[in-house]
Amino acid sequence: MDIKNELLGMQYVYFGNLLEHLPQYKSGLFHGLALHPKSDKDIQHDARDILPFESDSILGFQSEDVFEHLEYATIPGVLDEIYRCLQVGGKFRMSMPDYNSPLLRRRSVYDSDGMILCDLSMGGSVSASCNTTVTPSFMSDGDAHLWFPTYTHVMELILASDIRKCREICFQHVWVDRQAFILNDFEAGYMPVMRIPPNDMRADGKPISLVVDFWK
Repeated sequence: MDIKNELLGMQYVYFGNLLEHLPQYKSGLFHGLALHPKSDKDIQHDARDILPFESDSILGFQSEDVFEHLEYATIPGVLDEIYRCLQVGGKFRMSMPDYNSPLLRRRSVYDSDGMILCDLSMGGSVSASCNTTVTPSFMSDGDAHLWFPTYTHVMELILASDIRKCREICFQHVWVDRQAFILNDFEAGYMPVMRIPPNDMRADGKPISLVVDFWK
């Protein structure tokens, strides 16, 4: 594949491996950006790097369960690049696990202040020293969750990046805190999200993923 020609014709971008079973692959609209390509629609790219696109050139971006695997401090720069490359009128859909969800909280380990140290189901572990200091560690294969998204965290990231300049930002699914949630019946369209009801009913129809739509 001629990568330069492929990039010139790209209109919709999916962060992560665009595997053949995904609707985004089957639609023919998307190409994936993946650190380790696995399909003929994947292009090698580290999400923390500058995107290989011209400004205002991409009709749509989708990130599904990817950014929680990146260091928290790097996310504003990633969002800056998405905003730069997105066309006016274009859409970016971002979804990540919501750690205000009771389902995800149950599998997490906390410090004495109630802050999540790690998710035991997603590459995290803890060890304790004789002075009772608990230290988290994470698998180095890229599959671990390195931070634990909540409404508060994501708002901080939005406000720290150029993505805040979008003409409309809508939280479609989110736990606003540990008691209240938003569950909009939004149009999946060409950007369906796997880990939301009714596709995923592990939380009895309540949000599991935090889903945000941005329109530039």
